[in-house]
Amino acid sequence: MKTISLSGLFVFLISLSLSAQKASSYQTFSSDGAWCWFSDPRAVQINDKIYAGWVATDGSIMVASHNQNTGETKEVNISPQFNKDDHANPSFLVLPDKRLMVFFSAHSTLGRGEKEPAITYATTTNPEDISSWEPQKRLTKNAEGPMKFCYSNPVMLSEENNRIYLFWRGGDWKPTFAYTDNFGKKWSDPQSLIKSFSDNGKRPYVKISSNGKDEINFAFTDGHPRNEPLNSIYYLKYKAGKFHKADGTVVGSMESLPIRHGDCDVVFSSTKEFEKSHNGTRAWIWDIAEDEKGFPVMVYTRLPEESKHQYFYAKWDGSKWQNSKISEAGTWFPRYEKTKAMREPEPHYSGGIYLDHENTDVVYYSKPVGDVFEIFKAQTIDSGKTWEETAITLNSEKDNVRPYAIRGAGSDAKNQILWMQNKRYSQYTDYNTSIKIDSQK
Repeated sequence: MKTISLSGLFVFLISLSLSAQKASSYQTFSSDGAWCWFSDPRAVQINDKIYAGWVATDGSIMVASHNQNTGETKEVNISPQFNKDDHANPSFLVLPDKRLMVFFSAHSTLGRGEKEPAITYATTTNPEDISSWEPQKRLTKNAEGPMKFCYSNPVMLSEENNRIYLFWRGGDWKPTFAYTDNFGKKWSDPQSLIKSFSDNGKRPYVKISSNGKDEINFAFTDGHPRNEPLNSIYYLKYKAGKFHKADGTVVGSMESLPIRHGDCDVVFSSTKEFEKSHNGTRAWIWDIAEDEKGFPVMVYTRLPEESKHQYFYAKWDGSKWQNSKISEAGTWFPRYEKTKAMREPEPHYSGGIYLDHENTDVVYYSKPVGDVFEIFKAQTIDSGKTWEETAITLNSEKDNVRPYAIRGAGSDAKNQILWMQNKRYSQYTDYNTSIKIDSQK
């Protein structure tokens, strides 16, 4: 973080106290909603409306629209009591005619009313209107394995005749995808994207972004930090049927899938950190985007200890990966009611960090101030070497976590982010949370 003088610190704290507000001072987008960070986009903007989705306390899959001019918010329950688990939150795809496609699945189980596992998807009847939907459809073919579906990440490439790629975690725990050339009427057979070259039991966690034209970027891990004492961050790019490193080196094609971890860019090597310090620093991926040059940028956490989380920024500069620290991130946020003999079940859940996909020099994150998690914005003017931090919330009574920068919200948009405010969050199946938006009441 940038070093400032004592006088500068005083001025900064005064300005901070004048600009930041308690989270309760911000508008509530929904009084009942939660989400995980591996199904995206969770919120998109079209013209002056924001469209977002989440899982309600009873497991219902919710979709909402918010008019930034009038402040009116409409919520639609598209699958009542489907799966009480924040991993089931829906993802969005904006079609060329401005209709919306929404994708969701239960968390590696059967959702309410399902007889076989699937990713369910639905399309609005009219552009920019969530009040009417076409009949829901289901993608049921999965990679072979004992697991069911989890997470959904749709991408459309205009230069491939609007082919839609849908990525998820497959039956073998590996990143899996299928594609459709007719907006979901028919899907290709599923394919595994990434496979460990040393241990087939690993389950990579992946984040995905795209320029919407001809490229898809992937950032991923060895596995879950709970299981991987050395959990690194990798990068891969898809373009025109081939897979590349950031420097353009071809490492595979659609015909040679899956791609091995060892053939991809290593953005952060946990193994090298261990060799230097004998400290098994784990990492976990949070987001990836493209900068104004089309170069990949990502944010992730390093976890030198379960109670010590750190936010990092990685940027491809055209010849190499540059990694820089943004901020300390505190510890985990779940408030799990347990005895001293019980272990915190999710100690790697950070407050959360996300890139502004319209300006990758800007990030939003959650970290504790005292005992309460607050939302911050940070910006860099030197590719991540230094950061200027501004508090969005301060002196809140409840934890504010998992901020999400609304896709398509330009710098002049009235609203930039949504986040979760926790009345209670013990774990991903036991929560009572709301969704806040950065508008004052």
